Amino acid sequence: MASIKPFMAIRPNPLFADRLVQTTPQVQSVAGDPLITDGLPVLKIALEIGARKRPETPEGQARAYKDIEEELDLLVSTGRLIPEQKTAIYVYEVMHKTYRQTGIWALTNLGDYIDGTIKTHELTFSDSVRRIKNYRRNTRLEGSPILMTYAPSVTINRIIAETIAKNNRTSLSNHEATHILWRIEDEHTINELITAFAEVKAVYLADGHHRLESSSLLAVEQRSKGEPAFDTIGSLYMASDQLRIQEFNRVVFPSEPVDKKELLKRIYEHFEIKGQNAPVQPRYCHTIGMYVAGEWFELKPYHIPGHSVSAAIDAAILQEQILSPLFGITDPVNDKRLKCIGGAGAMAEIMAITDENPEAIAFTLCPLSCDQLIAVADAGEILPPKSTWIDPKIPYGLLLFQHQMHWK
Repeated sequence: MASIKPFMAIRPNPLFADRLVQTTPQVQSVAGDPLITDGLPVLKIALEIGARKRPETPEGQARAYKDIEEELDLLVSTGRLIPEQKTAIYVYEVMHKTYRQTGIWALTNLGDYIDGTIKTHELTFSDSVRRIKNYRRNTRLEGSPILMTYAPSVTINRIIAETIAKNNRTSLSNHEATHILWRIEDEHTINELITAFAEVKAVYLADGHHRLESSSLLAVEQRSKGEPAFDTIGSLYMASDQLRIQEFNRVVFPSEPVDKKELLKRIYEHFEIKGQNAPVQPRYCHTIGMYVAGEWFELKPYHIPGHSVSAAIDAAILQEQILSPLFGITDPVNDKRLKCIGGAGAMAEIMAITDENPEAIAFTLCPLSCDQLIAVADAGEILPPKSTWIDPKIPYGLLLFQHQMHWK
């Protein structure tokens, strides 16, 4: 079962929303440099990025958290951000040119993660968890939800359709997509949704592993100290037939020049190889594209590992049969010789990189299916790093939530 509840959001004033909310996820300043649009700060920069500045010092972090608090107060006091006066659950939809995705945005009880109701598929890294936990403790802010998936529910689908039909919506658009919200504050409908989610047998975390882990650790820590616990987390629930998983490709920058004939000879020991006249972006499992020295090849493994569900994932096959033995890349997360590229513009980025770096070798992978992700989570296993590029990417600040919000 999934335990959800409504929340009291802080939303951008519609008059300023297109300048406050950056709807292109890739446009960020990890250095914390201010991004200003017509005199207004982009929310992600103003309320989050400043806390990531390096080198990290206690004084610098304290100043960053203070700046975030002051910026948030200013945005609210000037009417740029509007705290809602009543709790609600939201229907969220993102419309692209060729498809749309729809889900339910609510709070999730962190107990669902602790008791194993929420199934996960990725490892987390302690330093990232620590940083997010500190941010959450000091700012109490959530700027975007974690992403969950579940088997489609007739009741939940009906409520979504009925809510959308009322056409009482707010939206934010750019050239790529339109993000739409419908507010549900009717008590009967909210209770119906809560009951419907309580009947969902299993929930799977699609995106947000570090945020969920850090939130859970903080809540446990707060309870152990007798402090008020931030025991919920903002979540977008999207049925498995709505989720989209795109490919996550790799580019290798070899430590020394690679002889193409020798490389192909070694790969041939484990893969069938076919030359191709066009870029290879696989659409079927157990097919890998390779671009080396101006030529494309299609690789198909002779042997599919069967000792675990995750071992049969193409990213794992690539890692264990090519990246590790042929290039010495045993730590794909931290090895600077490996770059992972995903999303709609991945192929264009790969070609740009290989044009600029002729020695680079690209490997393209078939997108993981939602069924594969669920099978790995059900087996209690972990996917290889950077196996999935999952959509939607919800813009930071479309709805904000602050634990212990002090505005009236």
